Amino acid sequence: MAGADFMKKLLWSLELMLSVVAVIAAPAPSNGVMRYRFATVNENAWCDPRAEAEVAAEIDRITAAGFNGLSIGTYKFMPIYFVDYAKTKYPEAQEYPAAKVAQNVATLRKNVRLAKSKGIELFVSRSYAHYAPYQFWKAHQAELNPGGLFTPLLEKAHQNDIYLKTLAGKDNIIPQQQWTNPVFKNFFLDSTALMLDALPELDGFLNAYAEAAWTYDLEKLKANTWTNWKDIVDYPATDDNFVDYSNTLYHVLKGKRGEKLFFGMRDWYVKPEVLRRLTMPREQLVISVKYAGYDQPLINYPPWGKTLLDEGYSVILDMLVFDAEHPHPLYWYDPEIIFPTFEHIREGGFSGVMYQDFSIKGEDSATNPIRLLTQKTVGAAMQQRSFSPSDAVEFLRPYFGDGAPDVLTSLKKVSEAQAAMIKLCPAWFWQGDGLTPGGLQTLRFWMLMDNPDAPPGMAFVRQDVISVKDYVAAVVAGDAALARAEVEWKKSGRKTPLDVIALMQSCADEAVAAMERVKGQCPASAPYLKDIVASAVIHQQLVLRDTAFIRAAIAFYASGGEYDDKYDLVKTMKPTGRDRRAECVAELGSLIGHDEILRKLCLDYAPRRRATRSKNDYAFELKVAAITGTKISIPAADEREFARMVALIESKPAR
Repeated sequence: MAGADFMKKLLWSLELMLSVVAVIAAPAPSNGVMRYRFATVNENAWCDPRAEAEVAAEIDRITAAGFNGLSIGTYKFMPIYFVDYAKTKYPEAQEYPAAKVAQNVATLRKNVRLAKSKGIELFVSRSYAHYAPYQFWKAHQAELNPGGLFTPLLEKAHQNDIYLKTLAGKDNIIPQQQWTNPVFKNFFLDSTALMLDALPELDGFLNAYAEAAWTYDLEKLKANTWTNWKDIVDYPATDDNFVDYSNTLYHVLKGKRGEKLFFGMRDWYVKPEVLRRLTMPREQLVISVKYAGYDQPLINYPPWGKTLLDEGYSVILDMLVFDAEHPHPLYWYDPEIIFPTFEHIREGGFSGVMYQDFSIKGEDSATNPIRLLTQKTVGAAMQQRSFSPSDAVEFLRPYFGDGAPDVLTSLKKVSEAQAAMIKLCPAWFWQGDGLTPGGLQTLRFWMLMDNPDAPPGMAFVRQDVISVKDYVAAVVAGDAALARAEVEWKKSGRKTPLDVIALMQSCADEAVAAMERVKGQCPASAPYLKDIVASAVIHQQLVLRDTAFIRAAIAFYASGGEYDDKYDLVKTMKPTGRDRRAECVAELGSLIGHDEILRKLCLDYAPRRRATRSKNDYAFELKVAAITGTKISIPAADEREFARMVALIESKPAR
C-alpha cells in the first residue's frame, strides 16, 4: 500500500481533519459548550415491545446522567424497519411484514415520547449511506446491476462480507449502491421522506458518508480488468455525489422538520474543499469527530477538532469508554482518565459529545456493573459532579462485597497499562476512524511510528513518553549520549519505552493479584466475576506480548533495521556499531509464545466476545527475523502456563 497513489488517496482523511466542519457549521448561539449531549441507544430494544421496561430504565439512567439527546442505530437502510412499502409505489421493497413494521413504529414512537417527556430534546438516527434493501435490489437488477455489472465488485470490494451474508440469507442489505443511479437515488430519498412521516418524533440525522459510499468508474468496471477495487473508484465523482447527497438530504429533512431540524455528519472520507460546496446554512450542520482515535483511554481530544472549533464551527466528539475498541473486549475503568477527558472537552469549548456506551455490543448486557459504573462516572464528569474512586468502590460493593476495592484496583491497573501502551502507538490516531493499533489484534512496527502523512502535533498522543525511534537514536549515539538524554528526560518527567515496559508489567501483575484477592472476598453470586478475572489474566498475557514487541523493535532499530511494514519497506540493515539482532529475534520468539497463549485464552474466555482471535501466521515476525539474517520457528502455546491461567479463571470464590 505504498506509493504516491496510495498517499494521495490517504490524504482524504487528513484534509478532512484539518477543516472538516469548517465550511458548514458556524454554530448558532445555542450551540455553546456541551450543548449537544447525545447518548446512543440500541435499535432492537427500542423497537421491541417486550423491552419497554428495560428501555424505560435506560431512559432514566440516560437523563440522570445529564444527556439531552438520543441517537439510534447504526442503520444501513433505516426506512425498511419503519415504512410499510406495500402502501407505497415500491411494494417490491418490503423486507418485513406490515404488522412487524407497524409494531416497530408504534414501539419506537412510544419510547421516544417517554424520553422527551423526561427531558430529552433531540432524537436522531445514525446511518451510513448507499446501501439498498435486498428485496428492492433483487427486483431491480436490470437498473441496479445490469448484466451482473456490479457482481464482481460486490464479491471482492470492501464489505463483500455483507453481500455474501445477504445472499446466504443472513442479512438483507446490499452495499456499494451508486448515487448516480436515479433508481436508487429516488428510492432512497422517497424512503427517507416516508420514514420522516412515519416517525414524527425523529428530529434528524447523524449520517456517515463512508464505508461503501464510493462512486465507481463504470467503464473500468465493465472492462473488468481490475485487480484491486480501489483502482476503479472515481474520486472526483465521489466528491460530486457527496455534495449532492448532503444538499439533497438536507432539503428533504428541512421540508419535513423546518428550522428545528438536526442535520449531522460524521467526519469520514470527505475533503474540506468539497465541504465548501455545500449550500446548507453553516449553523444547521453538526460534525461528529472521533475522540482521540475514537475510544481509547487517552485524555486528549484530537487537535484537528480543536482547530476546526477555533475557526468557529460546531464539533461534537464521538466516544466510547466501557466498550472502547482499545483494549476491547477487555475491561478497563479509571475515573482519573474519565474526568480529565471531560475537563479537556469542556476547556476546549466543544459543542458536545456523542457517547455510545448505552449501546450493547458482543456478549454483554445493559446491567453489567462495570458498564453501569462507567455510565455513572461519565455522567458525573459531563455534569461536573464529583465521583471519586471511593464513590466507585461504594457503587461496586453491592455486587462484589468486600472485594469491591480490589475490583476497582484491577480495572484501574489495566487502564494505566493500556494508556501507557497507547502513548507509544500514535500511528492511526490522526485519521479519526476508530482503527486502533494495539489491543488484541496483531502488531507491526509501523504502529510505533508517527504517521508520515499526519498533521504535526502527534504529541497529543505521546504526551510524556519518548518514542521508540527517539529512544533508539540516543542508544545508537553511545552510552554517554544515552545517559545525558535519560537525565534530561527524567528532569522533564518523560518516560522511556523501557519505563513504559516496566509500568505495564507492574500494572498487569497488580491487576491479576487484585482479582485473586477478590476471589477470597466477594460473594459466590458476584456477577461477571469470571469475566473480570479472565480480563485481568488475558490482559497480563497481552502485556507480556506487547512488551516483547517493544523490546524487539528497540533491538531491531538499534541494530540498524529500517523496515516497519507500512511506512518504510527497506529490508536491509545499516550498521550502527550495535548488534542486537539476537535479542530482537529472541523477543520475537517471546512475542509469538505469549500471543499463542493469548489466542487460546481469548477463544474460550474473552469477556463479551468469545472466539475473537484467529490463528496468526506470524508473517511479520518471520519477515523481521529474515531481515536480521535469522530464522525462527513458531512455538506451540505453553500448555502448562495456559493450564495455570485457566485454573485461576475457573476457580470459585472462597465465600
